[in-house]
Amino acid sequence: MPRDPRTVQVLSPRTWGKFGNYLAATSFSRVVRERVGAEVELREAEPLVPLLGEAGAEIRTISEQSPDLATRTVRYRALMQRLQERFPQGFEADPGPEQIAALAGLTAHLRASAPDVVVGTKGFVARLCVAAVRLAEVPTRVVSQVTNPGLLQLPLHRSRFPDLTLVGFDWARERLIADEGVDPARVRVVGPLVAQHDLREFMTGGTASRETGPWGGDDGDGSRPRLIVFCNRGGEVYLRLLEHIAARHPSVDLVFVGYDDPAFARRAADAAAGLRHWRFHSRLTQSEYFDYIDRAARSPHGLLISKAGPNTTLEAAYFGIPVLMLESGLPMEEWVPGLIHEHGLGRACADPGELLRTVDEWLTRPEAIALRKKSAIAFAGNTLDQEAVAARIGTAVTSLLDGR
Repeated sequence: MPRDPRTVQVLSPRTWGKFGNYLAATSFSRVVRERVGAEVELREAEPLVPLLGEAGAEIRTISEQSPDLATRTVRYRALMQRLQERFPQGFEADPGPEQIAALAGLTAHLRASAPDVVVGTKGFVARLCVAAVRLAEVPTRVVSQVTNPGLLQLPLHRSRFPDLTLVGFDWARERLIADEGVDPARVRVVGPLVAQHDLREFMTGGTASRETGPWGGDDGDGSRPRLIVFCNRGGEVYLRLLEHIAARHPSVDLVFVGYDDPAFARRAADAAAGLRHWRFHSRLTQSEYFDYIDRAARSPHGLLISKAGPNTTLEAAYFGIPVLMLESGLPMEEWVPGLIHEHGLGRACADPGELLRTVDEWLTRPEAIALRKKSAIAFAGNTLDQEAVAARIGTAVTSLLDGR
């Protein structure tokens, strides 16, 4: 497709989450580049708005150092409330001196680059962009790309001012219209965008694996459970989980990914010492990543264990892999257990005890995993058609560019 001289900038905070938000921004940028043909630039938002980096550092501390789910929830909501007090609803229309100062870098950037469209992959980022576009006095149109609809329960991430808001589900559109009075013509349901093309760029790199031959072994019909344990925020509960499975179900095939944390991956390996057919990584090579996903997807008893994040859940469902999740305690992920249970994608556990009990139940009766695999495949077929999602995103962004 010939390149369109028009420009689209996608701004995403890298520090608000381990990698899910920036991964979603990467996927969105790729789709726009392929479907619209415009010049598309993906930028980290923190250098332009330093307060985003400060908040991201606090989010990391809250996620890693809160002693329990309830404390994590309280601390996270308190941070969102403080930000909301600094940037209350409607500030975008008339920023005050403190807000103007906080947006100075973003305003200068937009004044200099004047993209046709700027996309914020958090509602808060989109709100900041609306204000900065007004301050810069450029005709840039603003898109809010809602990568996680659970964020819409927080006023910080809701606004009626973006020129276009893209959401994954009908209920998210209805919530925006009801809670913020958003013009229905400015909200489009494009469907969930799954990062199946882009995930490997985040997962691959240096590896800390214990090489032991082909993962998944050779059990004839492939019926032995194949577990992927994905941990992107540390947590002693995952070490307890590995010790538990090693003691009670040592014959299963298991790969552990302590994302970007070699020390934690080594601790995980120590927790399952002696099981030479298990593997442990802090990163994956590209061939390992595809091999693990493919073997888990082809196994009737493949299973992903992780925290109940929306992107991880949807990515697993896309590949037909059931999930066993531990609730994160973060308010924007509170909707994910409902998604899992409504569509039979697996189970979301409220506490570590329930997680261990469910592991025992499913590994003792692996037909429970097979049943949920059928549901995941059906959900993917009905909801996660990525060709259709990409086409809707392309149409939406093109209409905004054409209407500028």
